[in-house]
Amino acid sequence: MKVGDNYPEAEIDGIDLSPIQPGFVPPNVKFLVDDAEADWLYPDNSIDFIHLRHMAPFIKDWPKLLRQAYKVLKPGGWIELQDLRWRFACDDDTMGPDYAPTKMTNLIEEGLGKFGFELYASEINPERLKAGGFETQVHDVRKVPLGRWPRDDNLKTIGTYSQAVLFDGLQAITMGPLTRGLGWTPEEVEVLLMQVRKDLRNVAFHTYVYYHALSGQKPV
Repeated sequence: MKVGDNYPEAEIDGIDLSPIQPGFVPPNVKFLVDDAEADWLYPDNSIDFIHLRHMAPFIKDWPKLLRQAYKVLKPGGWIELQDLRWRFACDDDTMGPDYAPTKMTNLIEEGLGKFGFELYASEINPERLKAGGFETQVHDVRKVPLGRWPRDDNLKTIGTYSQAVLFDGLQAITMGPLTRGLGWTPEEVEVLLMQVRKDLRNVAFHTYVYYHALSGQKPV
């Protein structure tokens, strides 16, 4: 919606699997209930910019999606993929081998794999963009702290928000992969999440994840 306000001359389509879109939008913005993995009906060479955010673990066939994006983009058009990569890391060995969030994401990766999804598709997508014909790439990877452990006030604020986002989504991101994918009971998942929350609150663990902003341009 902000893009629609900032670029009133543009025509913007936003899609989601669920009808969660707001009712009042700028006149140049249209929201659709659709599946990005279905066949795209846009004409060839008709779109200037395609943006996908936090989709890496939820696309089964990335090569197909990128082929369709390449087809509908105008020559010189860009695709941008923004994703948080939940591979926990630290620079001072405070995390340790028994860090519960790492165990959690390993299990999520295994559970999603049962359904054909890749938790860390953002690590592979630069190669896929290249294979799909996107010759020019810009790939910005940044560390995102979790919690209030950083000394820098700005990073401390970022860490507070990123930790809150993770806390809010813990049950949603674990319950399906672990129960339907790995056969866990909901009670077993909750026991795991108790330890995950405990470790995330512990400021002695100086952990972070990664934010990927990957863009590729269709040749002119």
